[in-house]
Amino acid sequence: MLMLTAQQLSSLNLPAKKVAENIRSLLLHRMNKRAVNLPKLSYSAPDGNLFQTMMAVSEDPPYAVTKSVGLSPHNMGRGLPHIGSTVTLFDGVTGLPLALLDGAWLTAIRTAALTLVAALQLASKDSSQIGFVGAGTQARSHLRAFQECFPIEKAVVYSRTEESRREFSNWANDQGVRPLTTEFPEELLESCQIVISSVPASRNLKPFLDPNRLSSNSFIGAVDCGRSWLFDRLDPKDWVVIDDYEQERGAHEPLIEKSKVNQDLSQLVSDGSGKQFAQYRRFFIFRGLALGDLGGAITAYEAAVEAGIGETLIMSS
Repeated sequence: MLMLTAQQLSSLNLPAKKVAENIRSLLLHRMNKRAVNLPKLSYSAPDGNLFQTMMAVSEDPPYAVTKSVGLSPHNMGRGLPHIGSTVTLFDGVTGLPLALLDGAWLTAIRTAALTLVAALQLASKDSSQIGFVGAGTQARSHLRAFQECFPIEKAVVYSRTEESRREFSNWANDQGVRPLTTEFPEELLESCQIVISSVPASRNLKPFLDPNRLSSNSFIGAVDCGRSWLFDRLDPKDWVVIDDYEQERGAHEPLIEKSKVNQDLSQLVSDGSGKQFAQYRRFFIFRGLALGDLGGAITAYEAAVEAGIGETLIMSS
């Protein structure tokens, strides 16, 4: 079994488009019963800590994945990351573990790849200006991913602090994109063809993004489970896609009112009907999908084997 650290995985420079292609293939296999995505299991501890597990299995290619996540809102005071995770990839034929991957790295690239899967169906192909509400890891992974498939020239960023806006702008400039910052999210919504929201969860957070400030021909990737959006103001003609109907049925709280949802991601990639609604705003709202972790883990593992990187762990019998 290989152990792959974040540094080793980053050295592979995996294209997000390749991960998105693998995820799309798995979603299509799911529609014909050749892949399975199991809903998240979650436990919220009395101290505010959260633990989750996810699983997905595919017949072709024959792999399975499990992801384990732990989150503590108190880690900032401890000088620790607030979330940690590991991903285990299994051989679908033998049932034996093949690799243990850094979960934070995989989550970043697979989340951007999931948004990219939806955007390739729903966003205008000539979109050149992208906006980020939130300037953390997901903003960076999404900018890299969207640069691969869209002619991105400008990136507008809004976040709670001037420091995070400045850091993201400097980084975006290094990626060959013209960065713009704003203290008013409304300006971002009105000017960008693609908008990515990745606002962290907070007990004091109240929705503040008004969908009516968006242009009529825009795509929105609500990476933050939509927590920052005023969805009660949606136009009935807006097109809404979630990641998974089955997972949503078992959720403690819905991402969005059920009557506002048009389809999930598997349906979108299988029929492409979102393209019929190019004149309206298109939303992709999601929690995360185990098939996304599987697609990312397969891509990373096969690339790592080819590159000959990773520490080999000998499993005892």
